[in-house]
Amino acid sequence: MKLPVWANINFDFDQQKIKEELLNNNIFDKGVVATTDYNNEGRSRWDPNGDIFPEEIFKKNKLIHHYKQKNGERELVKGQYNTFQMLNLTYLPEKEITKQQSWEGSLEKKDKRPLWIKYRQPWSWREDLNIPYTKKIIESLPIEYVLTVRCILQEPPSIGVVHKDNGPITNKDFFDSGFCSLTLNIADGGANLWAQSYKTEKKFKIDESKYKAWHFDDACLHCTSEVKSRRIQLRIFAKLNKPYTEILDLKNAEY
Repeated sequence: MKLPVWANINFDFDQQKIKEELLNNNIFDKGVVATTDYNNEGRSRWDPNGDIFPEEIFKKNKLIHHYKQKNGERELVKGQYNTFQMLNLTYLPEKEITKQQSWEGSLEKKDKRPLWIKYRQPWSWREDLNIPYTKKIIESLPIEYVLTVRCILQEPPSIGVVHKDNGPITNKDFFDSGFCSLTLNIADGGANLWAQSYKTEKKFKIDESKYKAWHFDDACLHCTSEVKSRRIQLRIFAKLNKPYTEILDLKNAEY
């Protein structure tokens, strides 16, 4: 069966309990900015003409924290609006970079890859984070073991920058090999996920207030509308213990 780019997962858990647990670990103080390069017109490299997401709600995208190239180096330009922050809850003990980073390589050299794509062995939970309920819930998913578990954060004023995390070919291989890309929605922050399918070029919006968990193929261009309060999501990359489509609710799936 063809895998959708987005689909709901019927999985229940206590969102407030995870939220409180994560906040007790000062996740917003520990997270690092996760943004992308902008062109000279002040737009994301992934939407260089501003025609993929031209809606009025994205007019402030030029004001987001972003990177500019300066003397061959990436320089973070602070904007009036925050964007995504990330904090890895798992890591590879033999590779310290996995606590803070999620990619290796560079776009310029065309060798940039997510760490969960490169290192598909079991990852370890970070010992410096006290998150027993969060771990219990994630490990109760239909998975064999976790790879990267990323906490994706937004704190007002914040708009999720237009980007994609991986490529379609690499993601297909990942999914065909029995791995998954799941999201647990801890707090939607009053924002919505916007995405464009790379398979059909259809653009769609997900009302995050309706769902607790979903599958998302992050090779799609995506962003968020402006948050009204703190947005907290867990992105879980893991080895499944059953076929992917068996855990998906395909009723409102996007292809």
